[in-house]
Amino acid sequence: MNINVREVHKNDYDQIKDLHSKFNLNILNHDEWIKFWFKNPCFLESNETIPLGWVVEDNNKKIVGYLGNIFKEYYYKNKKIVISFMHAWVVENEYRLQAVLLMRKYFSQKNVEIFMNTSPNAATEKIWLKSNAREIPLKSFKNAMFVILDLEKFIHSFLKYKNIKVPQFIKKIIFYLLSIFFCRKLFFWKKVNQTRKTNLNDNIDKKFDEFWFSYKKYFENILLQSRTSDWINWHLQKKIEDGKAWIISVKDGDKLLGYVICLDTSSSKIALRRISLIDLVSLNDDKEVYVSLIKECFIEAKKRGYHTVELVGFKHLKKQIFSEFGVFKRKLPFSFLYKSTNQINSDFLEKNESWDSSLIDGEASF
Repeated sequence: MNINVREVHKNDYDQIKDLHSKFNLNILNHDEWIKFWFKNPCFLESNETIPLGWVVEDNNKKIVGYLGNIFKEYYYKNKKIVISFMHAWVVENEYRLQAVLLMRKYFSQKNVEIFMNTSPNAATEKIWLKSNAREIPLKSFKNAMFVILDLEKFIHSFLKYKNIKVPQFIKKIIFYLLSIFFCRKLFFWKKVNQTRKTNLNDNIDKKFDEFWFSYKKYFENILLQSRTSDWINWHLQKKIEDGKAWIISVKDGDKLLGYVICLDTSSSKIALRRISLIDLVSLNDDKEVYVSLIKECFIEAKKRGYHTVELVGFKHLKKQIFSEFGVFKRKLPFSFLYKSTNQINSDFLEKNESWDSSLIDGEASF
């Protein structure tokens, strides 16, 4: 069997899309895909060539395997750290033995200090752990919390998820009973007071750069993804334009004190309309700011017809504040893994207090 492993080219999109479709993986449309890879601030600013990923070709030049390579800029103690996130590792069944060749290419990169994977399946996780990767010490990452805004629609989605078919009148009875049983929890979020005025941001401007400069200094002992306006726009500009994301902020005059990024992570498969809080930041970890931002996120999500609002990851303080809104919990099926190289002293990565990771890290927000 003659195969070839090479770097991804711009004109590989159609074949990569076919491979994604065959294995029921989502992929951006062509124009968004090009922007995603070629407008990445790391790609634009780097003096070195950054591979978009690698493909396996058969002897007819057909792409039968793919692994994406997302570069991101992080900081710890104000030192820049280059991190690569693995994306969409997929190989045709008859070429599974060649899948390891893609992984070798990925881990052999010389300009990477830390490798990360935020959504591995069971097989991928096993391979990463055998390659000396570790799970982040933030154990709470696997424990998601959510608030239900529309119980009736949530019940419908839950039954669909469990593949349980019941008559409509039975659903109504379930809804009625659960409405009574969880009455206090379902409406508790409405009773939480907002002490700070919030703003729905139309654009991501230089105020975010000023905020990031202060935030990075104050939380220098936490591994932080860059939050400059360029990075946030790269992540979210198209989604904001499409109404699939929004940013709520708290200001003091012209000064940004904190913000929350809300992203549509709905599941069409079970007809669940869900918003995830993928970033939640404030100067000095101001609880009043956090509470006001979270409450406004619920109000906006309810207004837009979403069924649930969910929080995944984050350090203990932020999870504790979110839990005060009357939440439900679920266990996530994936881990957050990292593998450091000898280019960095990675002792700090083993400490729980060095992490404040959420869905804005890795590929989840794409």
